[in-house]
Amino acid sequence: MQLTFPNGEHPGVAFDHGELSIGSRQGQGICLPDHSLAPHHVSLVSDRRGVWLRVPAGTPGVHLNARPVKRAALLHVGDQVCLEKVQIVLGENDAGLIDRKIPAAEPASLGEAQRVSASRVVIRALSGALYGRSFTLTEPKVVGRAPDCDIRIDDPALAERQAQFELHTDKVVLRALGDSEFTTVNGVPVRDAVLSPGDQIVIDGHRFLLEAPGLPARGQAGVRGAGAMAHTQTMKSVKVPGPYTTAANPDEPADTPPPADPGALWWLIAAAAVLAAAMTALLVYSPGLGAA
Repeated sequence: MQLTFPNGEHPGVAFDHGELSIGSRQGQGICLPDHSLAPHHVSLVSDRRGVWLRVPAGTPGVHLNARPVKRAALLHVGDQVCLEKVQIVLGENDAGLIDRKIPAAEPASLGEAQRVSASRVVIRALSGALYGRSFTLTEPKVVGRAPDCDIRIDDPALAERQAQFELHTDKVVLRALGDSEFTTVNGVPVRDAVLSPGDQIVIDGHRFLLEAPGLPARGQAGVRGAGAMAHTQTMKSVKVPGPYTTAANPDEPADTPPPADPGALWWLIAAAAVLAAAMTALLVYSPGLGAA
């Protein structure tokens, strides 16, 4: 990912692995001596689970997407980290990964079965007055400050109709309707964009997350989308480790169970016969033994 500083406190920095310390002390990976930071304010640490924000105990003024962080938080592309007044945006390494070529027309209306499937594709608000609310894309959703907007934000900085989210068969589209100078996708400034599951969209400081199970991740193709399906099941199947999953790769269950061992089956039958004979003898002779 690419770390950018919107207010110009430091040049952009690429970070994909290892550990990167940030603070006011000389020798830090990113040294910001004039911004009221602690000598070692935070660290970014990459491991097999992803990139983490690590905060030393007692360090104040650390926020992730406007929410305070005391010890640690898992980061994603598109996040904004604030260290006191220093803003850091985590963007795509390659801005060209975001496709700006969107369909010329709005999507066609969905059928009833398609609407049920499409209800799984939602835009979720991550900050501001709409925090926690989700908006389905069964029909296009307009963002703006006008009273008739589907996602209405009472913010004078927004246009009355700022942007529109649309579901097109196997992809979600962000279409600019007004001035999108302050719209970003995963930290990259855009007007129009084709979105992918997990993308973070910021419209003039208001942050949204696209949740779209079953749609392809960025760079992937061939997954049928919610709008294209004629039935109601469109989510990709989830691979659940089963009794035949190999320990070496739990994400790839075997196609078929291992073949049965005929010898083991006969031993099981023989053991059952011996057990049955023993129980029969016990029932027949135990009364006589008790009388003697």
